[in-house]
Amino acid sequence: MAKQETFSVDEWALLRLAPLLVAGGMGAADPSGLFASIKEAASSAMGMAEAFRANSSLELFAALGADRSMPDMPDTKQLLGEGSREQQIQNFKAAVLERIKAAVSLVSAKGTPAEADAYKKMLVDVAERAANASKEGGFLGFGGVRVSDKEHAFIAEVKQAVGIA
Repeated sequence: MAKQETFSVDEWALLRLAPLLVAGGMGAADPSGLFASIKEAASSAMGMAEAFRANSSLELFAALGADRSMPDMPDTKQLLGEGSREQQIQNFKAAVLERIKAAVSLVSAKGTPAEADAYKKMLVDVAERAANASKEGGFLGFGGVRVSDKEHAFIAEVKQAVGIA
């Protein structure tokens, strides 16, 4: 079983930030307006909270859910890199996927198989919830699609990064 003490400070911060980065990556995959972005963030946070509750018998999830400290956010310039806005979005998504792989690798190495499986499922669920939080491509709530092609593609990338393809 993986306790907080099982991980270094940086590793623990990565485990806590990975779900938030997934939600941010989904927002970058197909940028929406302010209200849609708020819906995506709220839906992702609810997915994390539900995963913590549903897996509270797993020590890792109990510890993640109990930790109320604010983790340090990664350097934005490092995540975005240089280039045009489109290149920075691509850089951000790539950085998110790298961190997802690293977080899953940590849980797989230091946690139980059940903890690793639940962590992977949580990351995918966060991506799917963010994608389903609001419609894309409509106008004033009319038309559009629930999950855009770009969002479907990012969900597939998240699944591949965690090893659920």
